Amino acid sequence: QASLLKNDETKALTPASLQKELNNLLKFNPDIAEAHYLSYLNSLRVQDVFSSTHSLLHYFDRLILTGAESKSNGDEGYGRSLRYAALNLAALHCRFGHYQQAELALQEAIRIAQESNDHVCLQHCLSWLYILEQKIFDSCVLLEHSVNKSLHFGLP
Repeated sequence: QASLLKNDETKALTPASLQKELNNLLKFNPDIAEAHYLSYLNSLRVQDVFSSTHSLLHYFDRLILTGAESKSNGDEGYGRSLRYAALNLAALHCRFGHYQQAELALQEAIRIAQESNDHVCLQHCLSWLYILEQKIFDSCVLLEHSVNKSLHFGLP
């Protein structure tokens, strides 16, 4: 269903039926991180800010609780999940026009990424900072800096 939502939404279940299936699944096992992520995607589809925020936060909570993140990334541990959770939360708020909340979440993602020396996350943050600044101001400086840093790190 996540792949269908990403590639061809018309082939996916309707938002109501997908949420009903997810609720049934989560009723029996609330710790399935992927089900929370799919619920997040489904909530975005219907522009439900409260449900999408709730599901996104539960996704990262479950990801950290299960330890799946730390097993797949060596010594990175929970920090990677936390900084990407903050980054995704910033993107979510920006999408719904909550620019002040987006800026606060982005500042948190930047702080955690700087502490972890995660240049890739910092570049994603810089890109979102540019998008956020474009919503508030009209600036080309951040874009030029972001492109130069992305080229330096070999990022698209």
